[in-house]
Amino acid sequence: MSRQGALVTIDGRVALRFERRYGHAIERVWSAISEPSEMPLWFPSNVEGDRVMGAELTFADDTQRATAREAGQPTRADGPTFRGTIVAYDPPKVFSFTWGGELLRFELSSDGPDTVLVFTHLLSHQSIAARTGAGWHMCLIQLDRLLRSPAVADEDTLAVYDDYLQRVGPALGVPSGDGSMMWERSTHVEPDRVRSATKEPAEIEAWGGTERAVDPLRWDIERSEHGTIYRLTHDAVGDDAELAAKWHALLIQLDMYLAAGQLIPVDGARWVAAYGRAL
Repeated sequence: MSRQGALVTIDGRVALRFERRYGHAIERVWSAISEPSEMPLWFPSNVEGDRVMGAELTFADDTQRATAREAGQPTRADGPTFRGTIVAYDPPKVFSFTWGGELLRFELSSDGPDTVLVFTHLLSHQSIAARTGAGWHMCLIQLDRLLRSPAVADEDTLAVYDDYLQRVGPALGVPSGDGSMMWERSTHVEPDRVRSATKEPAEIEAWGGTERAVDPLRWDIERSEHGTIYRLTHDAVGDDAELAAKWHALLIQLDMYLAAGQLIPVDGARWVAAYGRAL
């Protein structure tokens, strides 16, 4: 059973899927993944609300974000508290709820003395898969510690993020016949926040885009149901695979800056060959 999350498609929607096996009865694992007292030990927030079908949930994450910042780890930037609704609750087998614009589903099954967990996160957009996948990977390490052993090994956060970028990272830009290329990305932050990050010189510098800010760029920023869809069109990529790969990497940096308020440098060199084939 692989520890890495995999990108799958469910009813036409992109999702991340994780599997774990625990040497506990199903009732013990159910408690860990559903009880308000246990979820904050591994989930990225407190999950406040009644455990019944249709109940409203509040995801209060101030404590978890403060801990991550103290440890120098990426964490959600300040913003409104996420809310959700329980859409399936069948103890001790299924716990599923919305989380902002996403859908999370935890399914448990007994296999002899063990319990198998299948965790599926239906994504609002494929472009968030790497960041989201790396985040859940690190959360599940904490669940492993809770259910297996405190001695479960640490993994380097940035190395995990880099692995998910390589395996499930954002789609390549789409070239057109006139030499331009367009990338589409999604974020949970508001459109005005994205406009500021792509217009104000100090903010462009904060996510590493200053060097290429004079490029012929067009930003299309629009509100989505739970955040923002933004598209970047570069009017002069032509057949320059290195330039396309550079902007691919810069948009990944912008995504993390919008999500976590941090600059995490990404080397575009790994995508040059892929853009060479696309162009």
